[in-house]
Amino acid sequence: MKLFPSHLLKIVAVALFFLAPSSSSEDTMYQNSALVNNQNLTSTGDHLFRLGFFSLDNSSANGYLGIWYCNLTPQEGTVVWIANRNKPVNKSMASFNFTSDGNLILFEEDQTVWSTGTRSTGLNYARLQLLDSGNLVLNDSNSILWQSFEQPNDSDTYLPGMKLGFNNRTNTSWQQVSWKNSTDPSPGDYIRMIRALRIPDLVIFNRSAKYRRSGLWNGHEFVGHPSMANSQVAINFTFVSNENETYYMANSSNLVLSRSVLCDNGTFQRWFLGTGEWQLLWSIPEDVCDLYNYCGRNKMCTKKYNGPDCQCLPGLKIVENGCQREKPLNCSSNQFSKVPNVKVPDTENATSRGKMNLDDCKNLCLNDCSCVAYAVISGSYGCITWTGDLLDIRTFDDEGRNDLYIRLDHQSTINQTSVFFFLPESSTKKHAWVAIAIPLLLGFFLLCGVGVLVRWKRNRASTRLLLQLPNVCEGGSTPDDVSESRSSVSIDSEDSRDLHNTDKGVGLLNTLGLLPSYDLCTIKNATNNFSDGNKLGEGGFGVVYKGQLEDGQRIAVKKLSRNSSQGPNEFQNELSLIAKLQHRNLVRLLGCCIEGAERLIVLEYMENKSLDAFIYDKTKSSLLDWQKRLDIIIGIARGLLYLHQDSILRVIHRDLKPSNILLDRDMTPKISDFGIARIAEGERDLADGTTRPIGTFGYMAPEYLSCGYFSFKSDVFSFGVIVLEILSGKRNRTFGQANSGLNLLQHTYRLWKEGRSLDILDDAVSCSYPTIKILRCIRMALLCVQDNYENRPTMTEVVMMLTSEDHLIPLKQPIITSTRSDGDYTTKEMSITITGR
Repeated sequence: MKLFPSHLLKIVAVALFFLAPSSSSEDTMYQNSALVNNQNLTSTGDHLFRLGFFSLDNSSANGYLGIWYCNLTPQEGTVVWIANRNKPVNKSMASFNFTSDGNLILFEEDQTVWSTGTRSTGLNYARLQLLDSGNLVLNDSNSILWQSFEQPNDSDTYLPGMKLGFNNRTNTSWQQVSWKNSTDPSPGDYIRMIRALRIPDLVIFNRSAKYRRSGLWNGHEFVGHPSMANSQVAINFTFVSNENETYYMANSSNLVLSRSVLCDNGTFQRWFLGTGEWQLLWSIPEDVCDLYNYCGRNKMCTKKYNGPDCQCLPGLKIVENGCQREKPLNCSSNQFSKVPNVKVPDTENATSRGKMNLDDCKNLCLNDCSCVAYAVISGSYGCITWTGDLLDIRTFDDEGRNDLYIRLDHQSTINQTSVFFFLPESSTKKHAWVAIAIPLLLGFFLLCGVGVLVRWKRNRASTRLLLQLPNVCEGGSTPDDVSESRSSVSIDSEDSRDLHNTDKGVGLLNTLGLLPSYDLCTIKNATNNFSDGNKLGEGGFGVVYKGQLEDGQRIAVKKLSRNSSQGPNEFQNELSLIAKLQHRNLVRLLGCCIEGAERLIVLEYMENKSLDAFIYDKTKSSLLDWQKRLDIIIGIARGLLYLHQDSILRVIHRDLKPSNILLDRDMTPKISDFGIARIAEGERDLADGTTRPIGTFGYMAPEYLSCGYFSFKSDVFSFGVIVLEILSGKRNRTFGQANSGLNLLQHTYRLWKEGRSLDILDDAVSCSYPTIKILRCIRMALLCVQDNYENRPTMTEVVMMLTSEDHLIPLKQPIITSTRSDGDYTTKEMSITITGR
C-alpha cells in the first residue's frame, strides 16, 4: 500500500529545496531539504567535487546518486562514490532527502532505495556538507554522524584520506570493490582489502580466490609493490596498525591530486592529475609473476624474456603443484640459503618476532623446529618466521629488496650454477669467509683467461670473415634464388655489389668491422648448444635462441636455417642495415658469428618477448592497460619515423607485425627483423614494383598485394593494422571468420560510422580510459589503413596525431582486397608468396 502519492512527494521535495531559504548552500544541505534531478551540491574551495544525479549513459533515464570530479571527462572515469550502486533509479522520479531527524534517504516515487539510517533525536545543528576532499559528511555540532569516506564499499575509487583496512572495535572493514563493467557500477568480482592477520597484508581477491598480493607494509611501501617507492610523483602513504584498527591511506596534498581505481578486470591503478588531465602513475599486476602464487607452493617466479621462470626454493624438489623438501626438516638442521631480492611469502602462516638483527632472527628460527624460513623486514614487524609451505614468492630485478633465508634439510652447499646464487650460511664466520673467497678467486682467474682468449679470437676475426663469407650461399639457396631475391631486396649501393661476387664479401666486412665477432663455441655455450629449451621463436629466417654469455650478459641469437632459401640474403641484409641504425625503439645489434656454414646474428635480449605474446593472450593482455598500450603505439611510431626520415638510411621495413615488435623489461617496444627491408631510392613516395612480394598476410598494403608496389606508406598501413590489434586484442587475419566476413579494419570503420568505435576495445582497457584520446587513436589507425596509399598520413603526421591535436585529414573507407589468410594469394598478373608467422 502506498503511504504517500508519488507526484505529491515529488512536489514536496522540490518545494523544500527551493522555498526554504536556509535549506541549502552551494556545498551544504540542512534538515528538511531535498535534491532532485539537475540539482547538486558543489564543494567550495577549488570546486573539485559535485554531488547529484547522473547517468553513465547520457541517453538513459535511469541513473545514480553519487559524487564525481567537476569539469573532468569522461564522467564515468571520474565518479568516486555512488549511494545506490546496486540499483539505478529513474532520475525524473527520484529525490535525495535530508529529514528532520537526521536521516539521508534516496526515494524513487515512494520507495526507499537507499538510506544512511542515522535517525537521531535532539539534533542541534545538523548539516550535510560536500568537502573539497570529496568526502560527504553529515555532522551535528562538530560531531560526525555519517560520512561517505567511511563507506568505501560503495565505490571502486579511493581518494586521499580514505581508509583501506579493518576496525577491530566495530568488526567492520573498509574495502575497495570493482564495478561490474564501465556502464554497470554494481559490485563486480574484485575486492581489494587488508586481511585481518597477525601480520596484515594487502590482497586483491577475485571473488573468494586471491588474485594479487601486495604483501606486508615495511614502513615505506608494501613489499610486493616497489612502484610505490619508485614513483616520480610525491604521494605520501600512511599505514596504521594497533589494537583498535589497521588501515592504509594515501595522504591528501594540495600539490598533487590523486585517486586509485580497482578495475573490473582486477587491475589496480593509481592516477594523478597533471597538465589538466589524468595520468597513470602505476598499474598492477605488472606481469604474470604478480599473480598470486603463479608458480605454486615453495616456488619462486622470475620474469624472463620468454615468459615467467618458476624455480623450486633451494633444497626442494619438483612435485605436483609445486615443490617439497627432499628430506624432512629436523631440529639439527642449521644451514640456510639466502634468496635475494624477493617478495616475501604469504603471511598467513608467518609470525612477527619483533625488531632484531639478522643473526638474532636466524638463531630464533634455529631454536624453533617448525621454522622453515626467516626474513628481517624494515618497519614494525622486524624478524618474521614462517612455518609450512611458502606461497606467492617472486623475485625483483632491482637491488635492495628483501632477502629470504630458507632452512635446508642437510649440511650441503647449493649448486651455484643455477639461475640464482644461493649463499649457504655457515655456522661460523670463518667458514662463511672461505665459502665466499674461494669462488671469487676461481672466478677472477677464469675471467682473466677468458679475456685473453677473447682478445686473441677477435684479432683473428677479420681474416676469418674474409675466408668464410663466400660460403654465404651454403644455407641451401641456389644462384637463381639469389638473383631473384636481389631484385626485391635492396642493400645500399656499396654493400650490394659485394655480397655475392668474387670480392669475397669485402663490402659487408667493412660494415662488420665496427661489430664484435663471436666465435661459434661461445655462442653454443651461451645457448646450451642451441637447445630446444632455449628456443624463443622461429620464422622464415630460422630459429631465435636465448643465451647468456660468461660475463652474465643476456643475448638473443638468430640462427640461419640451412634449409632457408631466403635466409642468407636476409642475414646479409639485416647486418648491413641494423648495424647502421641506432634508436631506442629499434632492436640493438650486438655482433655476429660467421663460422663455417653457420650464420648467426647476436641481438640484445628482450625480457618480455614480442608484442603478439601479450595482445592476443587473455591473461597477459590484462597487464596492458590503456596507458601501456598507448606508450607501445607511440614507441613503434617513433621507431618507424626514424626509419623513414631521421636515419642515415631511409628504410622501408616491409614486414611490420606484432611478432616483430619486441618488448624490453620496461615494455618499451623495439622494431626487429630487417631481413626483407629495403633502402628507399631518392625521395620517391612509391618504389618500383617487385615480381616477388614477401611479407605476412593481414599486414600487407593493398597496392603491395595486387601490384607488388611498396613504399613508406606500406609501412604506415602495417602500423595502422597493428594499432587496431593492440586496441582490440584481436588478429586482423582471423577476425572475419567470426564476424560476418568483415576483417578487423572493415569492422572498425563500420563502428566508427555508427558512433560505436569504443566497442572494439579489449576488455583490459575498459577502466578509466580517456575517451577522447582513444577515439583519436582509432581515427589515426583508420587513416593509416586507407585503400589509396596517397590518402595515408606520413609517420611524421602520425606521431603528431598521437602526441598532440589531431590533423583534419579526410577519412575514407578502408577497402581490403582479400580476406584470405592462407599461404598463397594469386592475382591475374603474378603469384605472391606470403610468409607466415
